[in-house]
Amino acid sequence: MRLSILGRYSPFPRAGSACPGYLLRSGEENLLLECGSGVVSRLSEFISPYELDHVVISHLHGDHCSDLAVLKYAANYDVSPGARATRRATDPAREERGRGITVYAPGEPADEFARIPHKDAMRAEAIDESTSLQIGPFHLTFAKTEHPIPCVAVRVKCEGKTLAYTADTALCDSVIDLARGADLLLAEASLPEGCSSFGGHMTASEAGEMALGADVGGLLLTHFWPEADVEAAKHAASSRAHCPVDIAIEGRSYDI
Repeated sequence: MRLSILGRYSPFPRAGSACPGYLLRSGEENLLLECGSGVVSRLSEFISPYELDHVVISHLHGDHCSDLAVLKYAANYDVSPGARATRRATDPAREERGRGITVYAPGEPADEFARIPHKDAMRAEAIDESTSLQIGPFHLTFAKTEHPIPCVAVRVKCEGKTLAYTADTALCDSVIDLARGADLLLAEASLPEGCSSFGGHMTASEAGEMALGADVGGLLLTHFWPEADVEAAKHAASSRAHCPVDIAIEGRSYDI
């Protein structure tokens, strides 16, 4: 299972960067976690958007889902060379594969969830902490996070390896339990030190505490304020975690 970092900033991206977006690949299967501002552009550095069939959104805040508004066009039309602008939803080759783009996201806020479907090409399925999904080789389970709107952390098992992703959350037991024993914890580190658990987010040191409590194999920090000192965040997390700590680098891939 390979994890590629498309974006790591919130609530808006730095120049030339993107909001949260993480591509998981195994064999020919591609799974996108989050689709914030700038993610669709970054996605094209790794795969064509026409190769994407599944997107998981942790919650419906714009920094995590705003690029769904443009991804829907790739879902509906294939205008790649030689495709003659065929409607992708009715393309016989895709019908044979039985795929369109399916977006899995919490069903609330209901008005935001209702904006996801697009014609016959992009579908929306509601998820919560009780959901279990099998997407190709990826098995996904979820946990409720501590955040102002419904939000789920994600555990992905594939090829004998496990990735846990905190999504947006304050330090909480439900996410620690979900992450327990994971090979890698991809954790948000939104807040400056001393600004603990404000608005359903974590500091880097709290991410380190979560990694320690969950006994994970490694910690990868993400979801930074655009002007954050990421090296200071790494140091703060390392002071609490008893595992290797690194910073998610946009454009970099990690084998899990």
